[in-house]
Amino acid sequence: MEKIRIAAQLAFQDHPKENISEYIRAGLLLHKEIGFDAADFSTTVLDLSSDAWKPAAEQALADSKEIGMPLAVCHLPFVKGGNRQSEEYMEDLKQKILRAIEAAAVLQVERAVIHTNTGTLVMPDYRPAEQLEWALRHIEPFVEHAAKLGVNLVVENMPVAPGARITHRFSQWAEEICQIADTFGIGVCWDFGHANVSGVRQSEGLAYVGKRLKMVHVHDNCAMTDEHLMPFTGTVDWKDAMQGLAAIGFDGVFDMELNPAKLPAPLRKGHARLALETAQYLMTYMK
Repeated sequence: MEKIRIAAQLAFQDHPKENISEYIRAGLLLHKEIGFDAADFSTTVLDLSSDAWKPAAEQALADSKEIGMPLAVCHLPFVKGGNRQSEEYMEDLKQKILRAIEAAAVLQVERAVIHTNTGTLVMPDYRPAEQLEWALRHIEPFVEHAAKLGVNLVVENMPVAPGARITHRFSQWAEEICQIADTFGIGVCWDFGHANVSGVRQSEGLAYVGKRLKMVHVHDNCAMTDEHLMPFTGTVDWKDAMQGLAAIGFDGVFDMELNPAKLPAPLRKGHARLALETAQYLMTYMK
């Protein structure tokens, strides 16, 4: 098994976002100082409303190479608030995702994470075939665009929104996310927090995903909503999760997907150090 690389989002740095290139560089430098192996680049920090993203992406790649902090993975834009959005919203989002894939090519990331764009439905309204068709139709143009540019997409399992009635969201189960991945011949990103909200036993979901798994999103919650907490501060069974990774021989990117932006700036560097130490501790469960 290759060494699992620990990554994190560029969100710990104390620098204003008015100059996005300086913000990204500050994040890369902090990642290097803390000791992360790689960075998770969120394409939403770029101006994707036009081709204005290009200079910033090119500068980010140059800084990444100079600093020695690889941009291993990136997140593509996704639907806010589920799949019940206007046609105008969805067309604008489509163009931004296409540009984000072009940015991923410039950034030379290994994997770009895409969401299925499915929403939570109460069971009387839930039709699996319709939801699968919706997800495939949404993702197909992005898979084609990524293939032309040599960008490797991975599709992410999504959380169900809790409610008073029994609900389901297509892609909350491992079987569903793998159905989408296999249709397009792409990999899977397993999100531990999403699986926890959806009531999935981590090791069982991971066993089904198997070698399709290319990266993981690591964060915690209390099984009610997607909180992006530090591991061990919620209800995720981390021993079960890590043993599930070990059982399938995982050797991809271990991405600490936290939410440090809410912290006061002086606390973020310490939070970054804790994130790295927590990731390293989690891996002791894999031995």
